[in-house]
Amino acid sequence: MRKVCLNTRDELLIIDLDKVAFFQANGNYTRLTYISGHALTLNTGLSGVEKILAAVLPKGIPAMFVRMGRSLIINQTYLSNINVPKQYLTLSDIESHHFKLNVPKALLKVYKDKVAARYTAPQQTPDK
Repeated sequence: MRKVCLNTRDELLIIDLDKVAFFQANGNYTRLTYISGHALTLNTGLSGVEKILAAVLPKGIPAMFVRMGRSLIINQTYLSNINVPKQYLTLSDIESHHFKLNVPKALLKVYKDKVAARYTAPQQTPDK
């Protein structure tokens, strides 16, 4: 389990990163939504969240979280669908929880290609 502790003047918040579906900008704050649907507001902006994630997650392995433009960071663990023409992606636990998030077409196109390249096996060339 990967957890991070946010300690502010008034509260201590322990976040289970493995269960976070996405972070979404909300002015100077960030809305954290778990895959279960439970949501809470963090008193830091999305850039602050991005710095925290970079500091606590291991380097050198594919990133668990990816920034999608100015207002969204998604947990790629839950990625189940990308629809470029309709401009959305779906995060799902494949059971009962899913989130359909709107993302600009240009970002989705680039992201879709990166995801496809990661999951596609390299082509073998036949021996002559």
